[in-house]
Amino acid sequence: MAKKKTYKPLDELLDSSGLKYKVIAKKINVPYNTFYKWRINPSRIDAVSAANIAEAIGVDLADVIFVLKNFKQKLDKMAS
Repeated sequence: MAKKKTYKPLDELLDSSGLKYKVIAKKINVPYNTFYKWRINPSRIDAVSAANIAEAIGVDLADVIFVLKNFKQKLDKMAS
């Protein structure tokens, strides 16, 4: 079985909404392939998009920022 490429903490946050990924992408008005790329590399998500995601899935923006910050810290550790 192939290893999942997407960032698990972000997927878990998105899954908590009960919405399918394609529905979330449509709600935030981005193509699904862009949304999928964000799930692989959350550092691509800008502040406005993070706010849109939070609103679409019904969580606080701080929850989304927390996941994005942890991803960046993980990348920084891998680079050092």
